[in-house]
Amino acid sequence: MHVELDTKVKNWLQSKGEHITVKSIQVNGCCAPPIQELMTHLGKPKDSHKYHEIKVDNLSVFVEKHLSTNEKMTLKLTGIGIFKTITAKV
Repeated sequence: MHVELDTKVKNWLQSKGEHITVKSIQVNGCCAPPIQELMTHLGKPKDSHKYHEIKVDNLSVFVEKHLSTNEKMTLKLTGIGIFKTITAKV
């Protein structure tokens, strides 16, 4: 998997600890098919054997192993002030 980060994401991650985890979550609804989304959180995962570690410059991105490895993942910084977060899209 190729992970793409822009300069804003790199700078923000370096200030927060240089590790981010990307995992999938599934949302089930009563009237619609299940939806799978990607969720990010700062830091290393608790079960690191379930994740691939991808190095981008001096940053570590931990991605769940079951996510497709032949796609490009883009991480973007969203929000303002203390409400900034990183979103992942494949």
